[in-house]
Amino acid sequence: MLRLVPYKRNEFERSFEDMFQMMDNMFNQEEKVLRLKLDVSENDKAYLVEAEVPGIKRDQITIDVEKDVLVIKVEKEVVNEEEKKNYIRKERHSSSMQRALRFEAADFENIQAKLEDGILKVIVPKQVEMEQKKRIEIQ
Repeated sequence: MLRLVPYKRNEFERSFEDMFQMMDNMFNQEEKVLRLKLDVSENDKAYLVEAEVPGIKRDQITIDVEKDVLVIKVEKEVVNEEEKKNYIRKERHSSSMQRALRFEAADFENIQAKLEDGILKVIVPKQVEMEQKKRIEIQ
């Protein structure tokens, strides 16, 4: 009768596998794409854009309007500093995210934005439409 005997790796083999896994992770890293998570809703008077920005401060967010496009951009820089007996370690990490939204018939002069509890709310009012038919008086 045959028996299955489990193969047991020794510490030497395991350390090589760990090293090769670490090298793979280091050299084959895919660049992580950061995107703002947005919800866009609409009512009769305005569009409402809600973006999740946890841990982000007001001065790290810019909101620009170019023609009929609203651009929300977040730039964050983190500095980790550690001091021990005989060395100092300082690491910097920066990231940025951006989303662009096109709105037709929006009143870009009266946009309002508010940051509260990690949620950025941007209200884009709609332009007041003129009546479809209008009679012009002749002078």
